[in-house]
Amino acid sequence: MNLLVFLSDLCNMTCDYCFLSLNAKPAAVLSEDAGARAVDAHLDRFGSRARFTLLGGEPLLHPQLALSLARRARAAGAKVTLVTNGTKAGPRILGPVLALGVEVAVSLDGKAASHDKHRRTLAGAATHAAIMKVLSGADRAALRVNLVVSRETVGALLTNLEWLRNEGFRRLSFHPDVARPWSASGLSALGTAMSGFARYARALETAAPGALSYWHLDSYRAAATGVPEGDDELVLGADGRYYAGDAWLSRRYGAGLDGAVGDAASGPDWDRRRALLAEVDRGVAAALAGAPYYTWPRETYALAALNGRDPAAAARAFRAADAVLGDALSALAKETARA
Repeated sequence: MNLLVFLSDLCNMTCDYCFLSLNAKPAAVLSEDAGARAVDAHLDRFGSRARFTLLGGEPLLHPQLALSLARRARAAGAKVTLVTNGTKAGPRILGPVLALGVEVAVSLDGKAASHDKHRRTLAGAATHAAIMKVLSGADRAALRVNLVVSRETVGALLTNLEWLRNEGFRRLSFHPDVARPWSASGLSALGTAMSGFARYARALETAAPGALSYWHLDSYRAAATGVPEGDDELVLGADGRYYAGDAWLSRRYGAGLDGAVGDAASGPDWDRRRALLAEVDRGVAAALAGAPYYTWPRETYALAALNGRDPAAAARAFRAADAVLGDALSALAKETARA
């Protein structure tokens, strides 16, 4: 069970495929007391199965809070991941986090031409050069890169992967942009890119074994049908409340309380959480009508429903892109297992 801990709603960037409500006033910043209570409660309930992901906004805008919560969880042997945009990931801040054994994932879409199309400062300026300067002193092999493949950048996927490898990154995960539906031509381009990726990955593994690892391959070994039996995420918002999912954080804190399921002081209301997610799952199941999937689009369905869009159409659009990505990654994952 992964507890997603949102440290604040503050971010120094604006990415056009981010769905969170950010930089509202007054700012919401998680108190250290609420964060510590939630970490301890999660450890008490799930023990060795407990995992934690530190998010924002940008979590490294609050380095001491991030470090304190990471230290608390790591002292119990739990896995901790911190997801950052990289702008504050200099050695002074990043070093102590990595020294704890925290996995650090940097959101970086490859070369500047792709990255800067979607990831800009609040004033609209490019961010790639500044991020790479901050990361110039980092052990890039110790970081994981999160890369989003969009309609505008899908044709540059292999170029971006090879550039990341040449820059010293060794662990990658990528997924399609799900903020906007993919057109038929976009899905065709994604299919072409994924075919090329499969050839690239096989050739690279032959020429340089272990040169790149793909963090998310295990989750794509086989397509599924039907509603998943369980779920593995709980959300702690920066307001100290638990939420059924992070889709509810697409509305500013205080406006999305229909998704609240307890708080750090009293603990999660597991029954209410199950009821909310079951309602979403029924909608997803009806939308997919038994079609196979790799990633159950619960978040996509809930996000659309909460923001006045057709949730069934959103779920089907997500599945169309997920199937293209998943088929290629599934085949590669099976080859990797056999090897």
